[in-house]
Amino acid sequence: MQAAIIEINLNKQLVAYNDTASKLFSPDFLKLNQPFDYHHIFNLDVNDDFVKQDDTIIVLNAQYFLLQQITESSKTIFILQPIEYLKKRLSKISVVGSHAFDIFATQSQAMQKLIAQAKAFSIQREPLLISGETGTGKDLLANACHQYSPRGDQTFLGLNCAAMPDDVVESELYGHAAGAYPGAVESKKGFFEQANGGSVLLDGIDEMSFQMQTKLLRFINDGYFRRVGDDDEVYVDVRIICATKVDLALLVEQGKFRKDLYYRLNVLSLNLPSLQERKDDITTLTNIFVNEFANKQGITPPTIDNEVLDYLSRYSWPGNVRQLKNVLYSALAQLTTKVLTVKDIVLPMPAVSQLLWVENIENKTLDEMTKQFEKEILLRLYDKYPSSRKLAKRLGVSHTAIANKLRDYGIGR
Repeated sequence: MQAAIIEINLNKQLVAYNDTASKLFSPDFLKLNQPFDYHHIFNLDVNDDFVKQDDTIIVLNAQYFLLQQITESSKTIFILQPIEYLKKRLSKISVVGSHAFDIFATQSQAMQKLIAQAKAFSIQREPLLISGETGTGKDLLANACHQYSPRGDQTFLGLNCAAMPDDVVESELYGHAAGAYPGAVESKKGFFEQANGGSVLLDGIDEMSFQMQTKLLRFINDGYFRRVGDDDEVYVDVRIICATKVDLALLVEQGKFRKDLYYRLNVLSLNLPSLQERKDDITTLTNIFVNEFANKQGITPPTIDNEVLDYLSRYSWPGNVRQLKNVLYSALAQLTTKVLTVKDIVLPMPAVSQLLWVENIENKTLDEMTKQFEKEILLRLYDKYPSSRKLAKRLGVSHTAIANKLRDYGIGR
């Protein structure tokens, strides 16, 4: 290991050390079961209250080291890492950051356009707003944007605001002072302080109360906030990333979301396409999930039958990428052969909503509304009956009639 590790007990006697420590210090300093004067050995001021410090920089043998201390009930552990070594590690992290978006399948034009936007927006300081249906991967995109940004080597934290009481959200984000709540014996740093210099994801921002929205707006504007139960202001440098599965503009119109906060957040916005809009990515995603499952199980990935990809591409995927992953994992968990076939995959048939066919009917004629409903029915049934002959038999009409309708509506191959 590059790090020197030294352990002492409650009596400040040396208990253990690793090989790196033995090469760094004189044998006179490293005597087991003997007092270990760390102030002298680490060149610290005797009056330095090191116990309360998270870390400090020291000089040993003309080298800079990061000195960290971990105190437990029965022992204290010192960790010394060379600064030059840490710099090299950080440079590798920046290289990883340049590949932050490689986790996404980008065969579709919709995803190619999105990733290009995300890279451009990631390097900015303004808040980032990510929208998309459930299961599209908003949290993954937020994390990738953080990793790609100049803050990529700093902390990234995420909080799901959905259905959380105000006092919990406030305490989690801003922290609290000692005595702020019954039982709050010690002060606590919130997410914003913990992620100082990094990024914080607020998922489900649409469900944040007006009171919390007001406090968030002030923080975004100047970077200052107060811990709960504390009068002192704290300043941090944190980039806010918000995620939502609903249209915030519509909530603003309905009076359910602050207009000023919406316009503050909507400076840089990314909209994740649904899987229905990026079906060219299904083949790549399928291969990724099959290989991922096999790696976790320590088995050879099964061969994917060509009909599987065609079958998956015809499905509507209301649960998006998450649903695709779950369906494949379920099939692979029960697979007893070396080939994944259509018979191994179970796709739930979504119920035809009574409201779907009456959406967007304003200014439409009866004929137009009838065709809209007819198209919806054919789209839903085509997943289960993927040919004009099978579908015609299911609906009790001629093959020619169904073939013409599928062609008119652009359904099928």
